[in-house]
Amino acid sequence: MAQGPYTNQSAPFALVLQSSNASLNGLKLSACHSGAAVESFCLDESVHTPAFQTFFFNGSASPPPSGTNPGFLPSGLITWTFTGGTPEFTQSTAMAFMYNAASNLAFPLIWPADADAQEVSFTDDGLLAVGANIDDTLAQPEPFDNYVTYLTDRWAICRTYWQGYQYVALQYVLGVREPQNPSCQLVAVKREWV
Repeated sequence: MAQGPYTNQSAPFALVLQSSNASLNGLKLSACHSGAAVESFCLDESVHTPAFQTFFFNGSASPPPSGTNPGFLPSGLITWTFTGGTPEFTQSTAMAFMYNAASNLAFPLIWPADADAQEVSFTDDGLLAVGANIDDTLAQPEPFDNYVTYLTDRWAICRTYWQGYQYVALQYVLGVREPQNPSCQLVAVKREWV
């Protein structure tokens, strides 16, 4: 799969949880089967195969020199290399958010098409962030300062259900409310180079 304009691929990294819950803190997310060439970001302590815990960041350009674009972070896609089939083949797949109209959670899935891929960024300290432009918590919604803010505090680990698959997996909280799924625990997700 071509990653559209996101052709500059980073070095490989793991996605590691930061949590006040000691049983979650430091755990790595793994790509786990959730459909035909579709993966979730799961917590599965039985997975120790590096290929299932290795991700990439495909950006549209090299990061600008420090200080040239204050307040803005490079954006791109989280990608994972899917291997399967007979004969065996590999394909780069990208994270997309799937939505359930009955929930305030988006389900990040690694998907074989990039048309709906979710742009993300990493903060200077390596935290996974989603950029947002409009603050609608105000009576008169308006753009955030600098026309963007980077949300790092909306990630959660929850019991999930997707097309018959039930996992403990990464979710993204929409809005400022707590996750409505009572199994969720809020986390931060950090990039750690491998």
